[in-house]
Amino acid sequence: MDIAQYFSESDGAVSFSEEQASAFAKGIAGDFNPIHDPQSKRFCVPGDLLFSVLLNRYGVAQKTRVRFSGMLDGSTRMLMPASIESDADITDAKDRALLSLSLEGPRFTDPTFIAQLSNEYVHFSGQTFPDILVRLMREADVMINPDRPLVIYRDMAIELNDSAVEMFLPAADGQSSISSDTSTSQLSLKLANTDLTANGRKGLVRLNFSIAVGETIIGTGEKNMVLSGLREYEESAMQQIVDQYNLRRESYTENKNAL
Repeated sequence: MDIAQYFSESDGAVSFSEEQASAFAKGIAGDFNPIHDPQSKRFCVPGDLLFSVLLNRYGVAQKTRVRFSGMLDGSTRMLMPASIESDADITDAKDRALLSLSLEGPRFTDPTFIAQLSNEYVHFSGQTFPDILVRLMREADVMINPDRPLVIYRDMAIELNDSAVEMFLPAADGQSSISSDTSTSQLSLKLANTDLTANGRKGLVRLNFSIAVGETIIGTGEKNMVLSGLREYEESAMQQIVDQYNLRRESYTENKNAL
């Protein structure tokens, strides 16, 4: 993906129009959550888009974590520091906290590696609903409100191991031990384990995943989401949510193919 087409930048800040954010959600992430529709009253920029922009701008540290503290709409201008050494709070033009970024350890900045890692993460993330979330809600006997479904990011993290360092960080002679082009072509993310913890009307979903190049594990990661408006699980109501979601996806695909 060409991440640059999904945001605008001026005077040290980036912004995301409703159309840019929605195009990324549907066309790149395969995310058909209604809150990413341009006309939605609750519109917000997808967390996967923010994560991808941060990786593109600052690279990936051996330990990277993003924690969200506010949602961005189409008018939000996110101030981007010229560089980040370790930890930073990212704010808007009114100094409202939007997210925090933690970068610990060696920095991976190879453009090919960053692009492929972003692509794989976004595609992995797009499988969350209905494939993973519905199963977790059924097992926990809870579900989101079908009239006002709300699932939002809390935080996400990546931790790369020594194998990643050997493959993608240049040695003293400026060369990595393995061709980055060959390595990134085999890069993949695989679901490791999942968990849903319900507490009243809210729930926390945790997805752990592994990052691999071929058969070699080069890191791990996690994605945490908050579910709101939980109620007792009802199969027919849940199926209605899934059907509506799939209908939105099918409609998008049909319209795209007709162009």
